[in-house]
Amino acid sequence: MEATNYKTLNRQSALLLSRLNEKDQKGFTLKDAYGLLPDTGPAAIRQLLTGMVERGLLLRVKEGVYYIIPYDQDPQTYMPDWHLLAGHLVGEAKYYIGYYSAMQIHNLITQPALTEQIVVNKQIKPSQIKIKDITFQFIYHNDEHFFGSKKIWIDSFSKVLCSDLEKTFIDAIYKPEYAGGITEIAKALHKSKDKLDYKRLYDYAVKFNTLAVYKRLGYLLELLDIGHPILKKLKDKATTAYYLLEPSYPKGGRMLANWHIRENIDQQSILSPIFS
Repeated sequence: MEATNYKTLNRQSALLLSRLNEKDQKGFTLKDAYGLLPDTGPAAIRQLLTGMVERGLLLRVKEGVYYIIPYDQDPQTYMPDWHLLAGHLVGEAKYYIGYYSAMQIHNLITQPALTEQIVVNKQIKPSQIKIKDITFQFIYHNDEHFFGSKKIWIDSFSKVLCSDLEKTFIDAIYKPEYAGGITEIAKALHKSKDKLDYKRLYDYAVKFNTLAVYKRLGYLLELLDIGHPILKKLKDKATTAYYLLEPSYPKGGRMLANWHIRENIDQQSILSPIFS
């Protein structure tokens, strides 16, 4: 790349950036570009975008998806906020940011992973892609489990679609391996105990309609001494079938009849990071 061509704007690239700026749109697809430059042919637009990537004006996120690189940023190292990229990666699927990534947005963790977890209502293949050093993971939920999201501020200027606080816990308890494990979920639950809408939490559990959620949620609330009336309702839902407390761990541990949970991680391991 010649230094004289670095980050230079020709008429067409300036026009495209201007029209994206008018729409306050930092990320866009090839199809979007066709619509923004209706007097330019598809082949010429593809060539234009390739040139803009080479000149450090655009980041090619994946096939047919681009993101504007701020003029003062080094294109070799620039990476947009991961949460802002999520909606540009799912195509026509509905989505929300969930699991451990949602816990980060809700300020429930201190050590974010280098993975952005995106819940989608359609299977996306491959289920993981890597952009720079960040892995984007697409987690499929069927229609029954796909609900409970809202726009949440991530900074002074931007909102993203994320599971709300109560749905974040329902999802996490359903698949703890995507949320740092039961110990991390328990820490977050204890931190949130005065902010949770417990009626909504219970209603979500019923709508999610999965035995593992009733059992693990009730177990954790009781263990953390969060004595809310929904405990009795959850216990009424806990059938005699036993479920692992931590599904990613080997089978073992005590069989707890009150929640029909196999306690394959001991209570002290869960409680010590919270109360030590």
